[in-house]
Amino acid sequence: MGTKLFGLNDKKNWHDYLNRLNNKDVYYTPEYCEIHERNGDGVAQLYLYEEGSDFVLYPYLLRCLNTLPHLCQVTQKYGNLYDITTPYGYGGPLTNVKEEARLNEILSRFTNSFRDYCKNADIITEFIRFHPLYQNHNLFTCGEKFYIRDTIYVDLTKDYDEIWANYDTKNRNRIRKSKSYDLQIKHRNRNERQDLLRLYNSTMKRTGAKEYYYFSDTYFQDTLELLGDNVELIEVVTEEEKVVMSVIFMLGDEYIHYHLLGSDQEYLRLATNNLVVDYMVQWAKERGFKAMHLGGGYAGNNDSLYRFKKHFNKNGALPFYIGKQIHNETIYKELAASIPEECQGYFPVYRHSNLTQTRPAEKMIKIL
Repeated sequence: MGTKLFGLNDKKNWHDYLNRLNNKDVYYTPEYCEIHERNGDGVAQLYLYEEGSDFVLYPYLLRCLNTLPHLCQVTQKYGNLYDITTPYGYGGPLTNVKEEARLNEILSRFTNSFRDYCKNADIITEFIRFHPLYQNHNLFTCGEKFYIRDTIYVDLTKDYDEIWANYDTKNRNRIRKSKSYDLQIKHRNRNERQDLLRLYNSTMKRTGAKEYYYFSDTYFQDTLELLGDNVELIEVVTEEEKVVMSVIFMLGDEYIHYHLLGSDQEYLRLATNNLVVDYMVQWAKERGFKAMHLGGGYAGNNDSLYRFKKHFNKNGALPFYIGKQIHNETIYKELAASIPEECQGYFPVYRHSNLTQTRPAEKMIKIL
């Protein structure tokens, strides 16, 4: 048995282990993690626990607490302190072990190994957003895990007629009507992102999205360039050549993800969003993908975004879980002691948005 720690300078070995999984997803790749390292969200790492040909791998972002000014008294006392989190989206541990008895054994030893690593590396807390399609919250055997909300997926292994039948009736009607307009769906080159940025930011402003959901032009550029063949930029264009909807889909081995989208409010009545999702369902199915993950809503199972996604599969809800772990209770209590009462209940409490931005100020888009 043994452990290894890979960074972005060791992408080959990182990919070698991912390729030994039955189904490598884009969220686990070093390129996806690199997007967020470049965005200032932390240092991308892959922790590997290995026993012969069996292994557990776990990608995350390592963040330094010493950069948070409100923690300076504690960090000056202890030196460099860290926490870890899943990059924007989904992640958590994965393993190539399938047999149940063997799975329980290796997960137990992985958990002990990773706990020891965190203790020795001065990692105080851990926050995980588990992958709904993998349902890997079941692999989390320590700390706490919580159901947050449902996400929606489309099963692409079914015949398209069956997929279409699982669409909500109003959704099918909107797609039919959208096809009657003079609209074109275009696959764009990775350097044609100007309309995506414009439409995405206007959509976030229109929907009242939190600052966390705003991204810089560099973030979009890095996403399109680093993911390469694992990303599709799709746009809807009117007969006047006006781009009225733009969306990024990310591609894994078997899963395709509806990622970041922007649409022109004046053209929402044309149901361009519905049109594109249906088009990409067919596009992905023709290329052998097994599932399209649409994600969830902003705040639960009742907001407009969740309802829109559910229109594409009435029976496609998947539970989304998060995981929380405190690796050093003593230091965490000291860090939490300096945090105002109104911030308590957030995890980790010292990263509450009232105290510090999720991303460095220079990386943020100004909300107009």
